Amino acid sequence: MSDQNLNSSKLPLIAVTVHPTKYNGTQDPESWLQDIRFFCRLHGIDDEEEIVSFAILKVDPIIFIPEKTSTFSAFLRALKNHVTYTVMSQAALHNLRKLKYNSNVEMSDFISNFLSLCRSANVTSLEEQKSFLLGSLHDDNIRNILANKFRPVEEFDWVIKVFQGIIYEYPLHQIRYGSKITLKHCVTGQYLSHGEHKPVEPGSPYSTVFCNGSKPRENEIWIVTSPSGENKNSGDPVHFNSVIGLCHEKSRSNLCAANELASRDVWTSTGKDSNCNWFVRRHATESGYLNENNGVWAIGDIIILEHVNNKLPLFTQSHSEYIDSHSNSNQEVLLDGDGLEENNKWYAEIVGQ
Repeated sequence: MSDQNLNSSKLPLIAVTVHPTKYNGTQDPESWLQDIRFFCRLHGIDDEEEIVSFAILKVDPIIFIPEKTSTFSAFLRALKNHVTYTVMSQAALHNLRKLKYNSNVEMSDFISNFLSLCRSANVTSLEEQKSFLLGSLHDDNIRNILANKFRPVEEFDWVIKVFQGIIYEYPLHQIRYGSKITLKHCVTGQYLSHGEHKPVEPGSPYSTVFCNGSKPRENEIWIVTSPSGENKNSGDPVHFNSVIGLCHEKSRSNLCAANELASRDVWTSTGKDSNCNWFVRRHATESGYLNENNGVWAIGDIIILEHVNNKLPLFTQSHSEYIDSHSNSNQEVLLDGDGLEENNKWYAEIVGQ
């Protein structure tokens, strides 16, 4: 069978089949041409010039295609030279900047949409792609974790794998209402601790807390609870700048401090009131830390615990003047500092992880 007869036998098949959509400048040219080529291939048409001739017929007349355009590269160049391509690319870039990851959306759908927008916006730089992925996240914590993980990665496939892995793993590291944690002081390496309830004076509901030990034991386990006067849902993540309570698991008493600026003592209390409420704040070296309320508290985050009533942060250090009188190894815990210094720094570990 001659080529002429072969081609004439193929063309009617196109006529009776639903055609690809017309190109009007709102589609990605390369993706659209790929669909055209696939359509033609289904009908046995492989010749480049013949495919281009058919594709030209599917282009909106407002888009100029030079005469004698017969190759894929020349055809794509003509589509991209038209102003509609610039508008489409800028729109894709705008949508890429607005794109936000939503845990309710399948990861595969999010990545597919991200890749499509990158291609349409002509974003090919790996560093730009990393930046847009980081910008899609609402949580500062996970963004910082990923930024560090992305830094040495030089292949985009690995960027996606790292992104997916951290997104799936991160919720396991979030601290939530009901979490059992230990609180480690960054400077001394010791843990916030409390033994049996021993009243500071007979009949008192208050008992001393301290820092002790380089390895956490049962006396160092605290439960993150709702603050006094509120009822948080168990399992909800704790956001920075929110208010929590801390209940000592073994004694069932609550971390508290006096509602007076003159008193800087920190105790546990068998009762619970507003003196048992604490702000969880992200530690920073500048006073603007009070405004940094994005993100969820997670394992290893450097924090301060600020007493809600008198606005002073939890503090300890290893100087002899802060040694508890009941034990040569216990470091006294009190309220002191401005929240910016090293001795106000703590971080949490979830018990059992």
